[in-house]
Amino acid sequence: MNSNFNINSLIMKKIVVFIVFLPMISGIINAQESKSNRKAGLSASVQGNQLGIMVPLFVNQKFSIAPAFDVAYVEKVGTDFSIGLVPKFYFKTHGLAPFFDLRLASILYFPSKDNSDDDKTLDWLSGIGFGAEYFLSEHFSFSVEAQGNMTMSDESSWRFGNPDGINFNTATAVTANIYF
Repeated sequence: MNSNFNINSLIMKKIVVFIVFLPMISGIINAQESKSNRKAGLSASVQGNQLGIMVPLFVNQKFSIAPAFDVAYVEKVGTDFSIGLVPKFYFKTHGLAPFFDLRLASILYFPSKDNSDDDKTLDWLSGIGFGAEYFLSEHFSFSVEAQGNMTMSDESSWRFGNPDGINFNTATAVTANIYF
């Protein structure tokens, strides 16, 4: 019963954080748009990042939503496949553009046929990031981001060193972005 209380408490905290940020999100989405013509892009990590390759799709000039993908294969061990979603909210859209983003991802592990010791696992990641993107031109930029991430591990997963547990970590991401 105590673990159910902790999970329910965690869910309530996430709902409260979302409600607190909702007015700010609405203001950013409805803010006056710049004259940029960015519609979609491709983002790749320069340093390690949990979500790998992202494909940002601009809803308007101050809001994008990016499906994120990552695959890691190790022969005779298994395959990690991650899929996520990252909505990003820009405060301005040219030069040095500060932003914050949210992230939600699932990380699936499939052991190889040679690895009978492991089970399939499904871990969850959610987080928030703050950073800035520097637009060298309308079609190319670099970004730096600080993140706070929460993970919920599968009962058979040792990915985060805490099977069936909840972890919190900080991370950084440096990305190069191309926009079309």
